[in-house]
Amino acid sequence: YVYVRSNGVWSEQQKLTASDAAAGDRFGYSVSIDGDTAVIGAIGDGSWSGSAYVYVRTNGVWSEQAKLTASDGASGDQFGGSVSMSVNTAVTADGDTVLIGAYGDGSYSGSAYVYVRSNGVWSEQAKLTADWYTASGNKFGSSVSIDGNMAVIGAPYDYDNGDASGSAYVYARFNGVWSEQGRLTASDGAEYGQF
Repeated sequence: YVYVRSNGVWSEQQKLTASDAAAGDRFGYSVSIDGDTAVIGAIGDGSWSGSAYVYVRTNGVWSEQAKLTASDGASGDQFGGSVSMSVNTAVTADGDTVLIGAYGDGSYSGSAYVYVRSNGVWSEQAKLTADWYTASGNKFGSSVSIDGNMAVIGAPYDYDNGDASGSAYVYARFNGVWSEQGRLTASDGAEYGQF
């Protein structure tokens, strides 16, 4: 559901549903909005391979622009478990960008996918995985956030500070290419912290 605020009062603007909705898709599991563009995850779609839907608002009306799926998606990937939208800014030459987590990919080692929009068409730009260490069960991609050419991706079951102590990976984009910039852990990281 989309709500808008006017003079401090919130009102429902529209209810969004997937054009191909089916029972068990879990549409709305994750959501992100930036301006007049929104992305909504549906992790149960396609036998839990997952998908994400992009909507755009024109003159106060929201319409579905695209359905995104991973180019190498497989049952159980749970693509769309986390989503983040970043609309074009002066520093984002690549245009509007969405980051989508698939924490079930690779026996729950996890991954995240970057999509960019050009002339209203979305295309997959990159698949990100943890360069430092990818292990089954790390759930890289459980959380994602993007702003322009920077992204951060959570891996709550990384275990360098004990089982499920967790970590987060920072990525930067330059000339359309993403590279890992660093890995963050809590200074007081401990077992089951799930940072």
